[in-house]
Formats: sequence, structure tokens, C-alpha cells
Amino acid sequence: MSNSSDYSTKNKNETKLSPKELIFKYIIYLPLFILSIGICVSIAYIYLRYQIPYYNSYISLLIKDDKNSRGGSGGAEALDEIVIYKTKTNMANEIEILRSATLMTRVVKALNLNTQYIVEGNLKRTEFYKNSFFTYESVSQKDPNTAFGIAIKFNDKKKFQVLGLSNQWYVSGELIHGQQGDFKINVSNPAAAISDYKYNVYWQPPFQTASSIAPGLNIRQLNGQASILRMTVTTEIAEKGQDILNELINAYNAATIENKNRVVENTVKFIDGRLILLTNELGKVEQGVQDYRQKNEIIDITRQGGSEYEDYKIKVEKLNEQEIKLQLIDWLDKYVTKSTSKYELVPSTLGIDDQTLAGLISNFNTLILDRETLLKGSAKEFNPVVSLKESQIERLRINIIENLSNIRKAQYSMINNLKNEINILKEKVNEIPYKEKELNEISRQQGIKEKLYLFLLQKREESAITMASSTSNSSSVDPAVSSWLPISPDTSGVYRMALIIGILIPIVLIYLRDLLNDKVTNRLDIVKVTDMPIIGEISHHKMLDREVVVGEKDRSMIAEQFRVARTNLQYFIAKVQSPVVLVTSSMAGEGKTFTSMNLGAVWAIANKKTVIIELDLRKPKISKTLGLSDRKGISNYIIGDATMEELAVPVGRINNLYIVPAGPIPPNPSELLMDEKIDALFVYLREKFEFIIIDSAPVGLVSDAKVLSRFADTTIYLVRQRYTPKKQLEYINELYIRKSFPNINLLVNDVKMGGVNSYYGYGYGYGYGYGYGYGFNYNMSYNYGYSEKSKKPKTLIGRLLGFFKKD
Repeated sequence: MSNSSDYSTKNKNETKLSPKELIFKYIIYLPLFILSIGICVSIAYIYLRYQIPYYNSYISLLIKDDKNSRGGSGGAEALDEIVIYKTKTNMANEIEILRSATLMTRVVKALNLNTQYIVEGNLKRTEFYKNSFFTYESVSQKDPNTAFGIAIKFNDKKKFQVLGLSNQWYVSGELIHGQQGDFKINVSNPAAAISDYKYNVYWQPPFQTASSIAPGLNIRQLNGQASILRMTVTTEIAEKGQDILNELINAYNAATIENKNRVVENTVKFIDGRLILLTNELGKVEQGVQDYRQKNEIIDITRQGGSEYEDYKIKVEKLNEQEIKLQLIDWLDKYVTKSTSKYELVPSTLGIDDQTLAGLISNFNTLILDRETLLKGSAKEFNPVVSLKESQIERLRINIIENLSNIRKAQYSMINNLKNEINILKEKVNEIPYKEKELNEISRQQGIKEKLYLFLLQKREESAITMASSTSNSSSVDPAVSSWLPISPDTSGVYRMALIIGILIPIVLIYLRDLLNDKVTNRLDIVKVTDMPIIGEISHHKMLDREVVVGEKDRSMIAEQFRVARTNLQYFIAKVQSPVVLVTSSMAGEGKTFTSMNLGAVWAIANKKTVIIELDLRKPKISKTLGLSDRKGISNYIIGDATMEELAVPVGRINNLYIVPAGPIPPNPSELLMDEKIDALFVYLREKFEFIIIDSAPVGLVSDAKVLSRFADTTIYLVRQRYTPKKQLEYINELYIRKSFPNINLLVNDVKMGGVNSYYGYGYGYGYGYGYGYGFNYNMSYNYGYSEKSKKPKTLIGRLLGFFKKD
């Protein structure tokens, strides 16, 4: 029984399919895989054929420091002096500005993107961009804030019809009265129109179009150290995406320049207002000097007073400068206090030399611009961030007013001191004629006005230079480009998914088929249930001329498989004289008769005198197969109608092979098998034959096989592929564990190798423990002593239909 232990160890090691076996299990369904993949790939092709492709367009934008974006040195110095506007670029703010619908509206208007031309084919729609053979021209529009669409259909006569409007046919340029207003359709190339297609014109307000494009704009900073932004947009037409990005940068640069020049423009506007006032005042002063000279007949001023008079003039000059500053302080205070809008930019300090005031005005202008930037983005006036900016602006306004008040006080104090000093000097030069002093006073007023006028005029010219030399603080690294291939739909991804699905569908079908199958189909079904030794497998066959397929010179695959089974069986009966082999199974139709006949034949051609006893008395098949139905058999022997010497009948085609027929079917076969004559018959047969095979009834139906097991030295239990239920394996294992039969072992019958119902899952067998292994491809032809009617190869459809058949 050590052999049985060896088999048990082997079977336990083979309870799982090896990777090679698992692969070949599915390879045999290759036609199904090919068909499934072909269908899925075809569906993917059709899907891609009628999908609208989308392309990625991208551009890189360099954001420079604001101080580097100004003009020449002269302009920069002028702007630094006039307008305290020194900002540090905030990349997050710039991204929000670029993504704003307000900026995108400029792009929409520049490219006319709010008018779309769409052609609808039988299964696919396509957008015209810059290549439409017709254009929409609005003559009058009832509501410019409402979007609308127009459907047009052309005929073969170069005319078109507006669907849903009327049945009238129009020509190019004809005025059409529509629900949205009057318009014209100008056709540049009537030959390009296809009469079966419908052409649509969609119009919507520019801001609405911009609001739909802006969210799709993807902007990211390349890294924290680089001030380069990467902008990407996805469109159906690659050229359209490139135009949007290029025009967006142009609009951004223009808006940046406008935003920067607003401070300078405000300063120029303030200076122009003061120049108008000073012009009038200076004219009056000059006229007063002229009048005074004429009235008092004064031509030249006599120098008097020596050094006192020179000191007097120096003090007067200083007083004039301080009064100019005081007047500038008053103007600036009035501008900050009584400005028409509390969020206007504050002009320059205009020569007021105070660092605190300069810093306050710089911060004030920066906060004003930050607030405007937030409002241009997605923020609203009630946004907490905007409210915070407004509160900071108001605090700075109060601080500027307080600072100006302090500066004014200091200036008054300085002016009073100078006046006191001047009065002292005046007393020393009192000898100067009164008229001369009057003239000097008038001249002093004239000088003040002239200096102030020239100062403002100079600053105005410098501001104009700054405006002319201003440049944007950004530039594109390269022009916008688009992807060569569409990013959507993902062609490779769709085909890859189709391939995966095409592979998975057959795998799932095969798995479900195996899962729902209750028949023994492969080796794993057996070895995972029982450790019973398997002495061999017999291939599927359809013999037309005989049931005995084993011949003396036969080298067919089935003959070799019976020889392998014979070799493996020898290890169970090696030391037994005239061994008796019991052949049985769980149910009828599993091939007991075929196995008994061919197993007897394979022993007979090995020069062993072999006899097959037909002890399936209920349904004998051997006699009928060999034409021995009229011969006396075992039932005749038991009732005394024949002697045991008369029972054995030689099989003519095979030497050393004999048959003991069953005889007529008795009414009580189980009782006959328990008769003492059966014991005597086996004693006689053991003396006359070297090998005895019992063809018995199924174990699962009647008890005949168990009754006969007392004569057997070993038992062959048949399992038929695709026929024996899996649940019978548990019963077989129970027989093996309980040792209900002597030396019981399995023989698998009707195995299909290489077909869709392959026992192994691939096209070759394996070695059987005690003998040697054979590997045959059953699709090859072996013509050694028997014939099999050739069949036409199955078509692909036939093979696929065969997948769903159980036999």
C-alpha cells in the first residue's frame, strides 16, 4: 500500500493548477478571445470615430518685477518722485486676474468667440473656426443680453432656409427678420454647403462666453522660485486654443499698462488743474507789476542796504520757498479730504520733503490698487478681504490728514520765524523808498507764482514721458502651441480598455461556465476531493467499426493510454497470482463495458490469457457488442443449464482474450451473484486464466459491485469527463476512505484533450506515477490499425457554439 501513499502525496501537490496549466486552460478558447477582442476593438473604433476630439493648447508667461517694466531711467525717476507706487508682484493675484471673466471678455470680443458656427452631420458635429463659408451679420438686435441660435439648411441652388422661422428660401446678404432681430447671412462659398447637413449659428453675450471659457483655463506656477506661469486651455480646435492664449496675454499686458498709468494719469490731471489756476493768478500778478511800475514811474531798483539788504533778500527767498510748500500742503490736504471718491489714488508729495508722508501715501496707493485687483477677480464689495482693504485705506487716509496737519504746524512755525527775522532786517533797510518796497513785494509774489508754475510744468512733462515709456511687466516665453494629438478622447486608452474588456469577457464567461458546471471537467475537480490514485485517462473517441480499440500492432493514442493504465495497474497486483480486477462506476454510461473490453485486450496482447466476466446481469452489453447474445452465460450456469467449462468464449480478433457472457437477464440478479456457484466459477477461472476482469453494474444504483468485490484483488472506478457529477466524487472518496473495495483506484474516461472541454485545459497529458508519461496532441492523426471517420473542421461559429455545449 506504499504505492497508494505515493499517489496521495502527488495528488496533494497537484490540487492547484500550475501557471502553465492555467494559461493553457484559457488558450484553448483562443477563437472566443479573438472574436471578443475584435468586437470590443470595433466598438472602440466606432466610438472614437464619432467622438469630438479636444486639444490642449499651452503657453508660458514670464511675470517680471514691476520696477523692471518701466521705461528709461528718466521716466523711472520721474514716476518715483511723482507717484509713490512701488509694488511687489503677487503671483496669486496675477493668476486670478488672468482667470477673470472681465479679462477674458476682451479676448472674446477681439476674436469674436461669442459667435459659433456648427455643422451637424449624420452622426457627428463639427465647429467652424475661421473657415466658415458663411457668416452671421447682426443688423438690429432686440435684447443684446439674451443668447440665441439659428439653424440653417442649404439646397443645391445656393439658397438657404432658416429652420423654425419660415419656409422661405433666402440668398446671401438678404435681410432676414428673426425673433431676435434683423440679420443677414453672407455666404462666401456656396459650393461648400452640403444639403443633408444642418448648420447652426450660436450667439451669446461676450461676458457669458467669457464666463464659460475662463473656468476651463488652467494656470499654475512652474515652481516657487520661478516667476513663470504655465497656462493651458482645452478646445475642440487647436488653432482656437492658441489664439485664445495669445490674445489673453495681449489683453493682460494692455490691462497691466492701463492699471499702472492710472496713477500717472491722475497726477497729470491734478497738475493740469493747478496749472490753469496758476496761469490766471500769474497773469494778474504780472499785470499788477506793470501797473505799479507805470503808476509810480519805476524803471530800475537801486541797490541799498549793503549786506543787510542781501540778508534781507536771502530771508525773503527762504520765506517764499516755505510758503510754496505750505500752499502745496494745503492743496494736498484739500485733495485727500475733499476727493470726489474716497478710493482715488493720491498724487505725489510734490516736493514735500517728509519720509513719513511719503511712506503713508505709498501704502495708501498700494492698498487702492490691491482693492481694485480683488474686485476685478472673483471677489465682491462685501467680501471680507475687500472690507479689510477698505478699513486699512480709511485708516491711512486719516493718518495722512493728521501728518499733513503736523507738517503744516511746523511750516507755520518756520514761516513765522522767517517773518520775524525779515521784520528785523526791514527796520535796518527802512531807508529804502516805500515805493521800492512795494514793488519788491509785488515782484516777490510774482516769483512765487512763476516758480510754482515752472515746477508743475516740469512735473507734467516728466509724467507724460513716464506714460509713453511704460511697458507691461509680463511677456510670453514662446507663442502658444497645441498638442499634436487630441487629449480627449484618449485613443490609446480607449483601445487599451477595449482590449482589456475583450480579454475579460471570455475569462468571465469561462469562469461562470466552470462555476455553474456540476460535472467533472478537469483533473483539479478530482484531486481536490479525493486522494484516490489515478491510474490513467482515456481520451474521447467515436469508433465506427469496433468497441475494442486496442490491437497487437496498434499505436494509436487511446491504445497507448490503455497501456499506461495497464502499467500503473501492475503495481497493485504485482504479487497476485491470476489477479481479478473489478471494473465499476457510480452510474450507467460512464464506460465500464468499453474499459473492460479494452483493458482485457491490452493484457491479452501482452501474452496474458485474459477473461472478461460480464457480471452486469441487469444490462449486459459485451455480449451484444460481440454478437454473443445467443450464447449461454452465467445465468445459464447458475440454474444448471451450462457448465463452467462452456462459458469462456474466445474473441476472434485478439489472441488470449476470452469473454464469459451474462446470458439471459434473470429476474433476481443480486441473489444469483450470491450463489455458491459464482465462488466455484472464480476458482475455476483463476486456474485457467492469468488475468480476470469483472464488468459489473454501477455502485451507485445497485449492490452487485459490492457483492462481487469479495473476489477482486483490485478495483478500477470509472469517472467520465463532463458526465460524472462532481458530487459523486465525495461518495467515491468515502468508498476509498472506508476501503469498501480492495485497492480501489480511478480511471478517467472520455477525456477531451485540446478542445474547449479539455480535461487538462491544454493539449497534452502528464505522466502517471508508476509508469511513464505520454504527451499526445489529439488533433494529430494516428492511423495504426483502426479507422476513424474524418470530420470537417468546425468553423469559428461552430466552435464558439460548442463552447456552450456540455458534451
